[in-house]
Amino acid sequence: MPIGPFELEILQLLAKHRNPESHIGGATVLNQDDGSPRASEDIDVFHDTVEALKISFDLDCTQLSAHGYEMKTQILGEHFRRALIRKGEHSTKLEWVYDTAFRFFPVEPDVELGYRLNYWDAATNKILAGAGRAQPRDYVDMIHMHQHRLSLGALIWAAAGKDEGLSPSFIIEEMSRVQRYRYEQFGKLKLHEKPDLPALKQIWIEALHQARQLVNETLLEAPLGCLFLNDSREPVTPTAENWSTLQPHFGSVRGAWPRVVEE
Repeated sequence: MPIGPFELEILQLLAKHRNPESHIGGATVLNQDDGSPRASEDIDVFHDTVEALKISFDLDCTQLSAHGYEMKTQILGEHFRRALIRKGEHSTKLEWVYDTAFRFFPVEPDVELGYRLNYWDAATNKILAGAGRAQPRDYVDMIHMHQHRLSLGALIWAAAGKDEGLSPSFIIEEMSRVQRYRYEQFGKLKLHEKPDLPALKQIWIEALHQARQLVNETLLEAPLGCLFLNDSREPVTPTAENWSTLQPHFGSVRGAWPRVVEE
């Protein structure tokens, strides 16, 4: 499910304010393509510095007011600001947040969004969120990523590199503990179709099983906290037979594109 029309209208209006230090992140990036299972419930604008957050908040609010949007804003400390935005019968939530500049890849220009977080950084951020909170939207997103982009285990292995206080095994067990839901908890999500919870649970249990095997058996001798890239520089799930032939790609401040090193 692509970005909702009202959210897209706002994103395009504010796109000129986005830059490498003020960029779109969160589920908007994960659910940008037509095949995603849901539309994001809000818009997250990430910032590498507190000063960049203050500047973009002021610019965005001024722009929205000038175009007739009603706003109810909240300043929740220097690292977080929020606005409920309305126009006619439509509404959405926009949040400006400070986030670490440590990431796997650089922020990317985007025709619709201005600048956005790289998909794989949004994906590994989602994994960390899924280990720390019980939100049905995380459950839906993680299962979709596992089925269509990269296995849960490979994403967990990489996500541990963003928070060195969390081991892959700990992330898996926390996910197993907190990701448990009933149908009524999905009522507020903008889903493409009604969730089949028994089917999702089977996929989730198998994804966790595969992740435990990857972490506890396959990658015992592998470098921790990286994505494994193939010859096309795309992240793939490593196996016991090929992980040593894949290119490990680690995070860094502001991220970096993988380089081809000739020996």
